[in-house]
Amino acid sequence: MFTQQHQRPQSLHHAARSLRCPVSIRAFVLAASLLAAPSTLAAGPDSVASASVVPAAWSANSPEIAARIRSTKTVLVKVVVALCSYEQINCGGTWAGHPGGLRTNIYWGAIFGARTFFERSGSPWSRVDVSSGTSPILEQVVFRRHIRGAVWGVDEDVEALVVLQAFHGSLIHRAVGALWETALSGGEVLFRDGGNERKMPVDVVGYAGHNRLMDGLRLPPVPASPHPIPSFVLACMSERHFGLPLRQAGSPTLLTTRSYMAPEGYVIDAVAGGIAENRSVEEIRSAAVDATAQWQRIPRASADNVFAPVSVHVGP
Repeated sequence: MFTQQHQRPQSLHHAARSLRCPVSIRAFVLAASLLAAPSTLAAGPDSVASASVVPAAWSANSPEIAARIRSTKTVLVKVVVALCSYEQINCGGTWAGHPGGLRTNIYWGAIFGARTFFERSGSPWSRVDVSSGTSPILEQVVFRRHIRGAVWGVDEDVEALVVLQAFHGSLIHRAVGALWETALSGGEVLFRDGGNERKMPVDVVGYAGHNRLMDGLRLPPVPASPHPIPSFVLACMSERHFGLPLRQAGSPTLLTTRSYMAPEGYVIDAVAGGIAENRSVEEIRSAAVDATAQWQRIPRASADNVFAPVSVHVGP
């Protein structure tokens, strides 16, 4: 595990203090909850499902992937993590925004960065492999936990793998491209497990980092013969920029955002855990809300305003 030598900034960071996100995350989400329409507040948070309806597991909308997971007894989530770059946004300090600084980058090696959070004391995930990448990937880390097979309809436990890939922050366009390509065409990851080399298909792909589309970056064209898989995007206002294009291209979205947010390790952990446990989109969203409220120390109603409503993913 990396040795953490810096304190996390007191105010919440990321796009919160960038040119695009000029207020603190905490202040923004609190204000958003106060400005919410009365009808929304009266009905309760978007993450609360009807008591009379049991929501379907996320895999119900991806039967081919569900069948593969039941066959292989393995579910794999790949997360593209674009390192924070002070050249693009205010990351909370030069050390936190060095685009190639794995050890201290706010999205990777800092206290709530993706790798550090998955390696924290008490984490349900155990590290399987760490490898240096080739440009634009600086590092790949693989984590594992085991899930009761019953949630997948099998007798044996299911192996859950999370593959975190750290992309150089100055090459964020390549990170966005990697998300898009994998979401629409699938993919495989190669890693070592003990003395064995494994190549496994990606079942769900996610992105965590700055929303470069807010700065004018355009998504690549849809491939001629897409073979889409489910996706999620943890970035400021990702529903507006990523959500609809992904769904129109065939990738079912499991989680997007509707406001400014910090794409930190606790949100990735919550989403990956919900996917591994074959939970519904509603439950995955609720886990992300809970993690945001807990680790940012804000009211749950405020954290609820960070994430796009379930209806955009599963319909009315």
